[in-house]
Amino acid sequence: MTDFIPPYPKRHEKRLGPIDTLIHARRDLLSIWPEAAFNKQFMSIKIINRSIFVVNHPNIIRHVFITNHANYEKKSILMRKALEPLLGDGLFISDGATWAKHRELETPLFSTEQVAKYSQVMIDTTEERVKQWSSFKSDSTIPVLSEMGQLTAEIICRTLFGNQLGAAQAAQVIKSFADYQAVIEQMDINSFLGMPSWLPGLKWGSSKANKAAKVIHDIVDNVIVEAEKNINSSTLLAQFLKFQSNVVTSTTLTRQQIRNELIVLFMAGHETTANTMAWAWYLISQCPEVEQRLHAEVDSVLGNRSATFSDFHLLTYTRSILEETMRLYPPVPILSREAKADDVIRKRHVPAGSIMVAVPWLLHRHKQYWDKPDHFIPERFLHDGTESKQDRLTYIPFSIGPRVCIGKYFGTVEMTLCLAILARHFRLRVPEGQQVTHECRLTLRPKNNLPMQITMR
Repeated sequence: MTDFIPPYPKRHEKRLGPIDTLIHARRDLLSIWPEAAFNKQFMSIKIINRSIFVVNHPNIIRHVFITNHANYEKKSILMRKALEPLLGDGLFISDGATWAKHRELETPLFSTEQVAKYSQVMIDTTEERVKQWSSFKSDSTIPVLSEMGQLTAEIICRTLFGNQLGAAQAAQVIKSFADYQAVIEQMDINSFLGMPSWLPGLKWGSSKANKAAKVIHDIVDNVIVEAEKNINSSTLLAQFLKFQSNVVTSTTLTRQQIRNELIVLFMAGHETTANTMAWAWYLISQCPEVEQRLHAEVDSVLGNRSATFSDFHLLTYTRSILEETMRLYPPVPILSREAKADDVIRKRHVPAGSIMVAVPWLLHRHKQYWDKPDHFIPERFLHDGTESKQDRLTYIPFSIGPRVCIGKYFGTVEMTLCLAILARHFRLRVPEGQQVTHECRLTLRPKNNLPMQITMR
C-alpha cells in the first residue's frame, strides 16, 4: 500500500460564516469546508432565506436519496436553471412523471448485454488513440485532460450516433458544450440561495449559453433527421427512434425529447469520465508500486493483444485504481436536492424548499468511515481490502438511489478498458517542478489540462 497523499485544498480551522462561504464558493466549491466537516454527520446553514443542510452520514443519505426520495427528487434550482436551456426535460434535470417515464424507457439501453455491444466502440476508439500517442516523441508533453476528453467524447459520439455525426460536427458539438459550460460555471449562485431576482445572476451570460445550446440542438436535430432515413441499428440513436411518436403515450417520446436525452447522455458520458481518467494518470504517476502492479495485471490479462469486454471482469486492480480515484476526486463532488415538503431529520425541522446536499468530497474522506482517508490506496477496493464491506452509502461517485447515474456500468467498463489499453503501451509522468491542483465548479477536474510527459513502455 502507498503512503502517497494527493494534494487537496486548505481546510479551515473554523466554520466559515455565510458571506465568507459565498466568497469561497464562487472561486472553488471545495474551499468552503472546515476540518471539522470531515467528522460531522449532519450540518446546516442559513444564507439569506435559504436553508442548506449537509447530509454526511449513510443513514441520512439513505433517507434523502432512497427511502424518502419522492420528497427530494428535484435537483436544486441552480442546477435546473443552469442546464434547462440545453437539456430541456432531459433525464438529468426532469422529475416526477416525466423523469419516471424516461428512466423506465432508457434503463434497458444500458444493460450488461447492451454495454457489451458498446464496448467494441470503446476498444476501437482507444486503439486509435494508441496509434496517435505512438507518433509522439519520447518525453513529449501532452495535455492529459484534453486527451482524455477527446477520447471519451469520440466514444460517446460513436455510441450515440455511429458515423452519422462526422468529425467536423463532432468537434463543433464538443466546442459548444465547452462554451456552454464556461458560461454556467461562472454564473452567480443567487438562484441557489433564493436571493432577489434583480441581483446579477445567470442572465449576464444567457445569450452565450443560448447560442451554444442552439448549435448543439441544430446539429443533433439534423442527425436525427438523417438517421430516420438510414437507420444504423447498432447506435443508441436507433434505439431511441423506436420510441418516437407524435402521439405522447407512456411508451413514446417526441423528437425533441429524444434530442434532449441524447444531449444528456453526451454531456454525462464524456466529461466526468475524462476527469476521472486524467486524475488516475496523475495518481499512478506518483506511486511506482501502483504503476508496477497495474502493468503486471495488464500484461497478464492482455498479453500482446487488445482488450475485449470479457477482460473487464479480470482487470480488478485496474478497476480499483479508478474506484479509488473517484473516492479522492469524485467527478461531481456535490449532489444537491430540493425538499418538496417539510421533513424532520435527526429532530431538526427541514422546511419545504430547503436544499439538501450530499457531498462526496466530504463523505469519501470522512474520518469515521475510511482508514487513512486522504491517502491513495487502490487496494481498499479489492475484495480482500479492509474496507470492501463497509456501508455502500459512504461511497457515491455516481450518486445513489433511484436517480443513480444511468450510465454507471457503461462508464466503469469504459474507464477500465481505456486505462488498461493505454497503460499496456505508455507511461505518463508529471514534469519536474510542476504542481498539480484542481478546479471545481460543477465538476472536479485537474487544473490547466494536466500536462504530463509521455513515454513508451
